[in-house]
Amino acid sequence: MQKKYVVRLLAVFIFALTAFGLVSAATAQETLNDEATTSTSTATSSQVTSTDIDRGNSLLEALTTAPKQDLTKPEEEPKKTEIQTLLEKRPVKDPGVFNFLAYWVQKAISLGIPANTIVLIFLIPVIATLIAFVRVVIGLPSLEMLVPIVLAFAFVAVGITAGLIILSAVVLASFVSRTLLRSVPIMYFPKRSLSHLFLAVFVFAALTLAIILELETIRDLSIFPVLILTLLGDSIVSVQLRKTVRETILITSVTIGLALIGYLLATSSSVRETIILWPEIILLTVPVNFMLGRYFGLRLAEVLRFRTLESYASE
Repeated sequence: MQKKYVVRLLAVFIFALTAFGLVSAATAQETLNDEATTSTSTATSSQVTSTDIDRGNSLLEALTTAPKQDLTKPEEEPKKTEIQTLLEKRPVKDPGVFNFLAYWVQKAISLGIPANTIVLIFLIPVIATLIAFVRVVIGLPSLEMLVPIVLAFAFVAVGITAGLIILSAVVLASFVSRTLLRSVPIMYFPKRSLSHLFLAVFVFAALTLAIILELETIRDLSIFPVLILTLLGDSIVSVQLRKTVRETILITSVTIGLALIGYLLATSSSVRETIILWPEIILLTVPVNFMLGRYFGLRLAEVLRFRTLESYASE
């Protein structure tokens, strides 16, 4: 019975990966065709002069030094044009049984809903399914399901470098507050309230360090991503007051790892284009979660943990 559900889970995941791969391959092939056409036309034109080379170098420098777009904010006008061009690859004029979600997405974009917002919303069940798989099948603990999701979006908002700097300060503050407040004879909620003093000081120090390192994203940073990152610190403190140091480190590490995977999904252009063109792919989370809900076998962590007992049992 256990093997049957494992096989089903693997089959569904392989099907999802295959579907994603086909869509990504089609997108990549179209890009290669466009590049081939461009290179052919360039080869038949006149020879490239030194002025053209200088212009190309200037354009490359401008692209590499241009600030990255915040995917948590609405797109600007050039990006909107790119999205409209992308939607032309799969125009959906009338809704149907198999394309109603694509029709809904395209209609929402035409009405003015930002495509970035739609992508992030549709990524919520995908990341949640990933968290469920890690918890149920692999057997690794993490904080509440919403914490890694929100943390991933906070990384998208502030950038991975600034986000990790602030997050490191939050984690360090939580451990310092646990060490200093563990033996203080006061009640639970006043102790958690005092821990926020350490969080505030350490986060402010992290922001100052980021400014010294000349991270431009910090200059336009709002309070809300900082509050989201501080939420993780509050969750870590609450876990530390109930768990051992080893358990706290494991839970925190798994939570941050899941958030980083969510960040990679959210910032991947292939994933974003796939969700915009083929939003039906998120419906694959329904059978996956049903199968996860019916999985009663040993978790992978438990298999590795009790492997040594098999040798004693065989003896």
